[in-house]
Amino acid sequence: MKKLVLQLVFGFVVLPSAVAGALYYLNQNGFFNVEKVEIVLEGATSGQEQFLKPHVNELETVLAKYKGVSLWNIKLKKMSSEVSSFDWVDTLNIKRMWPTALSVRVRPYEVKLLFMAKGGKLMPIIRDGTFLQEVDSKEAPDVALVEGEVFLKKPELRKKAVEVLEQIPSEGSFSKKTISEIRYDSKEGFWMTLIKTGVQVKMGEDQMSLKAARVSQVVDYLESRQFDARVIDANLSKKVLVRLRKDP
Repeated sequence: MKKLVLQLVFGFVVLPSAVAGALYYLNQNGFFNVEKVEIVLEGATSGQEQFLKPHVNELETVLAKYKGVSLWNIKLKKMSSEVSSFDWVDTLNIKRMWPTALSVRVRPYEVKLLFMAKGGKLMPIIRDGTFLQEVDSKEAPDVALVEGEVFLKKPELRKKAVEVLEQIPSEGSFSKKTISEIRYDSKEGFWMTLIKTGVQVKMGEDQMSLKAARVSQVVDYLESRQFDARVIDANLSKKVLVRLRKDP
């Protein structure tokens, strides 16, 4: 019985105390001080690199203050609040990587569109129509511009523009990659400009997937016949109307 009591005392008192003492000693001597803060981007899409790079560099600068601080003393909730304050951050996860590192996994918002503000600055637009902080053109992602003051004043229209763009395929003769600008008319709906030819495409406000497929076929036909179009009107029930450069 006495032997059992001694074993229990050792197991529940002496051993934990020894471990705690060892950890305290190591902590006091800097064994758990942060040497590396690793930032990992998750889900970043192609074409967003030049937009994300300066933001990641800024985040690295902000988090550099944690280097040399013991992992035991870092409050992850406070650190998460700091990272979340960056408007380009969608979701995040922070973990202690024992004994000397922090892992910061960040999922950035994908920039869907850009709006050109006064002075030439570009305002990124994310999926819910919200603006992010202005950026220079050299830092802007490769996405289409929305044109017109109406987009500045109406966040719901920016969201609608994103929804419209999402219905257009990523590849093909008429796709997200081939559109340079999007504008909106209260009577005619959405208009899009093609990068390569400057052709204006009238899309309206509904059935975007169907209309995009029709426009893609028309663009292929025009290129094969070397016709110089200026307007493609896809906002018709069952057909697409093309106006050539020489038409009135």
